[in-house]
Amino acid sequence: MGKRYKNLFESIADIDNLRLAYEKTVRGGNRYTKGHLRFKEYLEVNLYLLQKALINGTYRHGTYHCFNVYEPKCREIKALPFKDRVVQHAINNILEPIFEKLFYSSSYACRKNKGTHKGVKHVQATLRKLSLNGPVYYLKMDFRKYFHSIDKQVLMREIQRKISDKKVLNLLKIFHDNSSKGIPIGNLLSQLFANVYGHIFDRFVKTRIKAKHYFRYMDDTVILSNSKQQLVIYQRKLSLFSYLYMKLKFSKWFINPISKPLNFLGYRISPKYKLIRKDSVIRAKRKIKKYRALNDKKRLERFLASWLGHAKSADSFNLIKSLHI
Repeated sequence: MGKRYKNLFESIADIDNLRLAYEKTVRGGNRYTKGHLRFKEYLEVNLYLLQKALINGTYRHGTYHCFNVYEPKCREIKALPFKDRVVQHAINNILEPIFEKLFYSSSYACRKNKGTHKGVKHVQATLRKLSLNGPVYYLKMDFRKYFHSIDKQVLMREIQRKISDKKVLNLLKIFHDNSSKGIPIGNLLSQLFANVYGHIFDRFVKTRIKAKHYFRYMDDTVILSNSKQQLVIYQRKLSLFSYLYMKLKFSKWFINPISKPLNFLGYRISPKYKLIRKDSVIRAKRKIKKYRALNDKKRLERFLASWLGHAKSADSFNLIKSLHI
């Protein structure tokens, strides 16, 4: 289990850490919100009041602002008021480095120097390496409603493997509601919690079944092998483990030869090429058409800046040319 950390609360509530958390919150896209402008007007006073509430144990977060996003599927997003996002950054500043030391390199979501592009490169490089030894197969698994299915008792037990500071543990529980399952999508701490929870699965893959070629991006997992039968064995063990110990189920899973390209991280990946997924191309075309029809140049430019970064990481020269952008 290694070292357990205590006496972390003072670092979280330190005024310099709160100032850094404020700066990160603003950089996260909150510069022109009403909540930020009100907070900024009396910045030092508000930071002091936050610090005082944390130290006195009277801090409670505000009401969530809930809304839905529909791409690629409908998801409910829960956003906290500005001051609560500052608190979450303050907590994350201290806790994230502790857990980052534990996480395996095969986990790519919401981590520094990771992300989808590095994940895709690593997967394709592994496919090329394995293809030298013969036919390659992949086991693809997706957890069902991952964020909504996280068992909070299991989560807190995992957190307590590294954190023994009771004040910090009580502070983390403030961001849980009274339900036994589920964490909100859209919170900074939810990203950390989800990675901590996923680490339980990673650890079992790495230390118990000892699968070498394993990759995870939050709830989306892949194992590569030259042996189809080995993947069948892995799937049975992982399905049982995730159900019994993590209270999770797979929404879908399948084993295919790599002659049928692997859909992972928004790309269709094979040893020889990687292409953007068809549904991503369809959505992109719809958005481009919509913004052009509205003559909304700013939104079109913002969308293209983001989407082209995704597209140019694939073999997409002809696709981009066909879109006349």
